[in-house]
Amino acid sequence: MIVRVRTQLGTWRINNVKANDTFGTLRERVETEHKTDLEGHSFSLDAGGKQIVPDVVTIKEAKLQNGSMIYVTVNEDRTIFTTPTNTMITKEGNLVTKEVESSPDGFRPGLLPLRSMKMHWTLGEFVEMDSKFEYKMKRQEKGECKQVSLDVKCITEFQNYMRTLDYRQIRVAYLYGTVKSDNTVIVEAIYEPPQNSTDIYFELLPEAEAESERVDTIAEYLNLKRVGCLISHPPREEGFYFSGYEVLFATEQQLISCNGYDKQDTFVTVKMTVDEKSNVIVEGFQFSLQCMEMVAENVIVPSNNLGKCTVQPTFTAIQEGKPVKEVDNNYFLIVIPIIQHETALFVSTFPRLNRPTSMAQPSQEVLKTQIQSAGKGGWTLIDKLADFQLLIFLSQFLDLKTDVKNICLSITERDIPLNEGYQLIIKSIA
Repeated sequence: MIVRVRTQLGTWRINNVKANDTFGTLRERVETEHKTDLEGHSFSLDAGGKQIVPDVVTIKEAKLQNGSMIYVTVNEDRTIFTTPTNTMITKEGNLVTKEVESSPDGFRPGLLPLRSMKMHWTLGEFVEMDSKFEYKMKRQEKGECKQVSLDVKCITEFQNYMRTLDYRQIRVAYLYGTVKSDNTVIVEAIYEPPQNSTDIYFELLPEAEAESERVDTIAEYLNLKRVGCLISHPPREEGFYFSGYEVLFATEQQLISCNGYDKQDTFVTVKMTVDEKSNVIVEGFQFSLQCMEMVAENVIVPSNNLGKCTVQPTFTAIQEGKPVKEVDNNYFLIVIPIIQHETALFVSTFPRLNRPTSMAQPSQEVLKTQIQSAGKGGWTLIDKLADFQLLIFLSQFLDLKTDVKNICLSITERDIPLNEGYQLIIKSIA
């Protein structure tokens, strides 16, 4: 499996981790593979450092899964920086890079001295080499997405839940839908992965990766795909749109969708908040190609100044003609128009998963109520099963690759009747 290690210097991916490996073994691998030192620091399962994990605990005992995130602070003065090149993203959504060894005497922090790379340099070669680590900040006026259309019931339901939280904390979600030939994104469903959050920070829980993969599969059975993400947050001062953490999260999702930063696709990020009069504000964005490259190449990391990202020491960012140590996140944003529609494909009445504070919780009793309403008011059983949240809940009890797939087929192809056996199974679960 892959374990992601988040440090103050960025996020590192440790490959081929075995369930029986201890955190002590993981510590040795982090120090060796990333040329750093963790002495005096322990791994934690949460960003706040409250869930400390001793080195003798195994990966299995800590209940880590493929893609899980753990946290640790490294000793920066004992870290030799490496510069990633030729970055690509695998189908699992992992950034894969080749690294260049570095030296304190390098021509840039974290790089080898020029003579260690090549004995003789011309001025042109030096300028060309140096320019690879310099980013002139520029805005991208137009993205690939023409506009994004949100299903009224889905987005209204999400708004109502955020109002119960009084918009006091961040909440993230994935958007599922389709893309039309004119690059209009049609959002038909919203899924909220397991998460913890505060008013300035959020983290997906370890089980989010496996559950999200299951949701992606269900979406595929319904002829949908992940088309974007949604970030809702408390009111902020004017001009502050996204924090560094939010920029990296959304851009990583966009990189996965695009399979790298060579080109954009239509992946969109929707932002929701309220103004000083409690009016809901919903806006659409894409992140620029430059932002995608800077995230993929580990040029920027979250800053304590929440509306900015910090530039890693190896690199130089030029903003308005001057080198800067932090970049205004607004440089990365491309505005995408938002419209609304009412889906004709799905209903949206089943309670949402992963909302511990919600009064309405998904349960077998709620499933029973929704199933029993079939046959009333012109609703069929398939009509009632055509609920994205219900299908996610139901997939906990049924085989994903056979049972759920066949149910979804009857939803997308209404001329294919649902096998009576599945009707009996569903009713027995309820």
